[in-house]
Amino acid sequence: MKTSTMRVIVAVVLVVVALGAVWILLQERSGAPAAVTETPATGTRQVYVVGGGATFINPQMQKWIRDYMEETGGRVVVNYQSIGSGAGEAKWLEGALDFGVSDIAISKAGYEKLLASGKKFIQVPLVAGSVAIVYNLPEFAEAGCVLRLSGEVVADTYLGNIIKWSDPRIVELQEERCRGRLPDKEIFGVHRSDGSGTTALFTMYLTLVSREWAEKIGYGYTVTWPRDALGLGEGGRGNEGVSAKVQNTPYSIGYVETAYAIQLKLPVAALRNRDGYFVLPNETTVSEALKRAALELPGPHEFWGDLPLRHYMNREGRLSYPIVGTPVAFVYLDVPAETSRALYDFLKWVLTKGQMREHLVEGFLPLPEELRARALQYLESLVRT
Repeated sequence: MKTSTMRVIVAVVLVVVALGAVWILLQERSGAPAAVTETPATGTRQVYVVGGGATFINPQMQKWIRDYMEETGGRVVVNYQSIGSGAGEAKWLEGALDFGVSDIAISKAGYEKLLASGKKFIQVPLVAGSVAIVYNLPEFAEAGCVLRLSGEVVADTYLGNIIKWSDPRIVELQEERCRGRLPDKEIFGVHRSDGSGTTALFTMYLTLVSREWAEKIGYGYTVTWPRDALGLGEGGRGNEGVSAKVQNTPYSIGYVETAYAIQLKLPVAALRNRDGYFVLPNETTVSEALKRAALELPGPHEFWGDLPLRHYMNREGRLSYPIVGTPVAFVYLDVPAETSRALYDFLKWVLTKGQMREHLVEGFLPLPEELRARALQYLESLVRT
């Protein structure tokens, strides 16, 4: 039997065994620490940890888990639930998860709960991320055109100030040969319907570039969408839901994590950056923005607040993409030693081998070295406590 085939069989067996064990665990636990079991035949101790949160990172998290378990023989069994950033933070705060993941850092309300509880924790960046503006313009696809947008135009579209694709403010941003391809059709604005870190990143950016958006809407896991009141907007659950609605709705626009746009082959708009250049999200443009902010990352126990808004978003540089962030893992320090060690081993693998190209799903990007080194430093708190 070929080596590659054997590796696939081993991986499948490990995942099936792990999922069965985790299913039993999930039925029994309610805020309990990670379970430790011993396999009678071998005497091998297995530690089960459960995480949940951001939908964006779910495809990447599932690959990390499969690759990690295959490499380590399933000594640590990790289960990740794609429930959205807001739910991930809430469940972690309740003690129902061993680790939570969000597209942004712990919210102000969450941080205040942690202070009141006295629980010790750390926050650790996991992978480079960005939000792509996706669209469905049949005329542009036929002509091989790439939509160009500015932050102000995107904000005005979701505010309901721009109604049609033929609006002069959109037309003037396009290449000369593509201007006549913009139809006199109403724009249908798609957004997340659930509490979402992707929405938080997207609305942070709009708050930064549009005074009207900042004054009327602001940013957060959920916001009010003025376009919906006009009958020209609708929510979709998860990055998956937004992607599907844009795919199936001609003349629509939406925002998703870039990895979803790439995997589903959705058209992605080139966004005008701070220095006036139109850039697409890719490894170069996302890393260019994030590495500039690496030294400004707060300590692992501190309140990171609106970190993307203050340090990541709309950075200077010809190649910097404007809407970037880093999905963040939340981990308690005051947990049983075996849980702490299991989380440390898994997350350290994620931040080392997991950043290599063979362990990354298409569309996901490694942390810039400047941020990765800082994240590994923060992770050491798990074994020093």
